[in-house]
Amino acid sequence: FVGERLHLPILAHACAHDSVAVASLHSSVVRHVAAKDPVVLKPRHGSNSKHVHLWPQLVNLSPAELCDCVNKCLHAYDESWRKESWNQNAVPHGALLQPMYRAMELGSEEVTMEASTLQFRPLELKVQVLFGEVVAGTLNTHSQVLWVTRDGCVQLWDETARAKWMPKSRVSRVGSLPRRALDVLLSSLRVHWSRIRCLSERLARSVGLDELRVDWLLGDECWGPVVGELTYMGTFALAVRPMSLRLARAFAASHLRRVGQLNASVDEVGGHSNQW
Repeated sequence: FVGERLHLPILAHACAHDSVAVASLHSSVVRHVAAKDPVVLKPRHGSNSKHVHLWPQLVNLSPAELCDCVNKCLHAYDESWRKESWNQNAVPHGALLQPMYRAMELGSEEVTMEASTLQFRPLELKVQVLFGEVVAGTLNTHSQVLWVTRDGCVQLWDETARAKWMPKSRVSRVGSLPRRALDVLLSSLRVHWSRIRCLSERLARSVGLDELRVDWLLGDECWGPVVGELTYMGTFALAVRPMSLRLARAFAASHLRRVGQLNASVDEVGGHSNQW
């Protein structure tokens, strides 16, 4: 839609029922791991980082064990997927292989096989587009810690701020963003925010969507910013109640005004008019 590839290359993929494609996927996994390429295998029908196989450069698995991982991934299931939207659950079962993006805190060459999946997660910025305009961004792993404005500025929230919308018992349990991860975010925004915002808006406008969430992976000097997922608003700001309310009001008000059922001004909508 925008004339360029925005995602990581797909090295191989297969639907579970396609035996020829599955055999090719087996071969690709074995070949890339033998070449010490950092790669990731994940279900094409999955979500929430479930059943994802992360293989950095040093992997002590035999070809047979790698193929067994592929077979499990092809037919993977997790109970949490029942709560996802119908369109996500409608994706045919299968798996795909991609290069591993740089981890949020450590480069893929620095982590060990004993590390948890969390250590392999890239820095992921969820960018929300409403009616063709980027309104904000949040981090996938730290949505209650900071807010990225439309201009690419970063608003950090401390415990005092979080106490205004969270139960006191939970405020202190919110994990802080590692300093290195914040530095990477700030550096990425300085260099790439204009492009990220422009492309996110072009994606939404090109297909005429009223809202779209574009999840960008940041911090890999080799690949640069890439799109990890296109989805709907979902849990974009669910945990930050004041922002979630404002986004919901703006979205609803725009549709109501479009059909002639809302006469409130922008200031009234933003100021919590009695109509709400």
